[in-house]
Amino acid sequence: MNARRLFLGMLAGNAAGGLVCLLAYGLTLLAKGNAVIVIYPSIFLVPFTIGLVAAWVWRPLALRIGETLLHSLTCMLVGLTAAYVVFHEGAVCLVIGAPIIYLGIIAGALGGRVWFRKAPDRLNLCLAPLLVLAVAGEPALRGPHTGVVTDEIRIAAPPARVWPHVLAFPKIPEAPGYWLFRVGLPYPMETTNSGNFVGADRACIFSGGAVFQEKVAELVPGKVLTFDIVAAPPDPELLGHLDAHRGQFELRDNGDGTTTLIGRTWYSLHVRPAPYFDWWTHDIFRAVHLRVMKHIQHLAESESGA
Repeated sequence: MNARRLFLGMLAGNAAGGLVCLLAYGLTLLAKGNAVIVIYPSIFLVPFTIGLVAAWVWRPLALRIGETLLHSLTCMLVGLTAAYVVFHEGAVCLVIGAPIIYLGIIAGALGGRVWFRKAPDRLNLCLAPLLVLAVAGEPALRGPHTGVVTDEIRIAAPPARVWPHVLAFPKIPEAPGYWLFRVGLPYPMETTNSGNFVGADRACIFSGGAVFQEKVAELVPGKVLTFDIVAAPPDPELLGHLDAHRGQFELRDNGDGTTTLIGRTWYSLHVRPAPYFDWWTHDIFRAVHLRVMKHIQHLAESESGA
């Protein structure tokens, strides 16, 4: 009986979280641009709802805190499996989101554990207005979040040797070292271009056949290549979560036969809380930058005999 109620709580909680997402999506469509009137749930508030509903179903079991934490983990795994199978959510996105989803479910489950006690107390009376404040205040955290990631390496070759490989480079033979690349995140393989002039088309080809279509926006031979990303592949790891808008390579002549190669990517982040996912974004773009830049370094230094 206990096992049945535990599983029922997990199903009810995840169903409630799914309904909140569907309701919010429907309201967003009805708002037609007036999104300010729609309380669109964050990746924290949805799992909070899951935990709260699960706690309501579990209330006759009088679970201890440790049991609540354990069953919240199972509840999260049920939800992530459903997101992967039903909504085709990317595995890497689920791995990245799992820690904060778990924290949200725990917060809801522990809050519900107190709230649904048979004997009311002052804390119970405080939880309702606190929840209302959290839901009402959440849209304030949903302003546009943009940023730029910058990385650099030193290459033992002059800019003239480096520049041709910045414009385009052949397939990278090395297997990826970054752990998220190894578990399914697309990684850069090669770059092609249709010409060395402003307006020329470029393509950055990632693993799995994912192609980012680009267009040259700025070209200073031997110094700067800037390109706009005009089309991205419909990859489930990226779709609706992250948009890369512009990329840039800058070469600085160090005056001693070496070059500092700088890579930059400008992006917009569509998931919240921004501080948490921004850290992941920087880590991922840094891995992309360094895979490409180290390949350029290898090509340039090989030609220079370094």
